Amino acid sequence: MTQEYKQIELIIAPQVMELMDKRHIREDDIQKVIYHAEQTGNRLVDPENGHFLASFKPSQVTYWVEYQPDKERFIIHNAYSHRMILPGEVK
Repeated sequence: MTQEYKQIELIIAPQVMELMDKRHIREDDIQKVIYHAEQTGNRLVDPENGHFLASFKPSQVTYWVEYQPDKERFIIHNAYSHRMILPGEVK
């Protein structure tokens, strides 16, 4: 992945940042997920609130982010990760 993901500006509320800290998720992890989702279009949308849900697996950990575009930035609503391997997934 190129370093272009670092240009993504995030808006993260204090309670979401606290949750990220507890889950050991860094801001650059979030930027990578959003960059991947925006470049590939691989994301889901919740029709009720317009939030996107996207994932990215740069290593053994898959990161998930619920976010919403806001002009040139992205509002982060939630983030979590897991190390689970799904059936049929390439290791």
